[in-house]
Amino acid sequence: MNTAGSTNVIKQTLTIIAVLCLGSASTVLAQQNKDELKQRILAQAQSVSPDDYAFTRTIRSEQTSGGNTEQHLNIEKFDPTKLTEARWTLVSVDGAPPSTDALNTFRTDSAKRRVPGYARLAVYFGTPATASTDSRGRTVFHFTALPKDTVKVMDSDVSQNATADATVSEANGVPFVEQVRITLRPMRLKLLFKMERYESTSRYRMGPEGKPLPMEQTSDMFGSGLGKEGRGHSVVTYSDYRAVGNQR
Repeated sequence: MNTAGSTNVIKQTLTIIAVLCLGSASTVLAQQNKDELKQRILAQAQSVSPDDYAFTRTIRSEQTSGGNTEQHLNIEKFDPTKLTEARWTLVSVDGAPPSTDALNTFRTDSAKRRVPGYARLAVYFGTPATASTDSRGRTVFHFTALPKDTVKVMDSDVSQNATADATVSEANGVPFVEQVRITLRPMRLKLLFKMERYESTSRYRMGPEGKPLPMEQTSDMFGSGLGKEGRGHSVVTYSDYRAVGNQR
């Protein structure tokens, strides 16, 4: 019997088993780390309230339909210290003071106007997700089943057709979601409009109070209705943040 040969075989076998076990342990640890990161982001989003900040929102939009293109620029302000019906203010429309009709429409729509903010991320971070790593080494969480009323387009709930990719970065060692990209599968809106493509990207930055704040949101949409093709592009920017109320 070749004792030396048997010993070498045993050593090689044990080495292979050790490598396999190490690889399995590393995979489990990586998954645990991503699960922990997801829970940290969820807790972070839950710690932010829509009433934490007053801000200015600037909306630049361009719409093309039937060969005609319209461009608009609206500036709005939000102040959570005011009464509910007065929290949103329309400052200007296309560089001029808003008309009476524009103000009336704006006030009518105030009740259904959502307050944007990092807190909204808690809606999907409380649901199942898969995770991957991008080319910059950042963790990206993928959500393929968004809860009802998560995403609205043209006042329609399109959550059932939406997916979201949330990219996590760091600021001073604190992880936070830097970008959320939402895409929609083709669908019909309000029976008349067929949306072929929709994509929205929201970007966030860490605020001086240690809470993430919306920076910018870009949206692109393409579809058709009533025999005409149409496309829309909008860029929404946020500025003049002012901390108000109780900062938790």
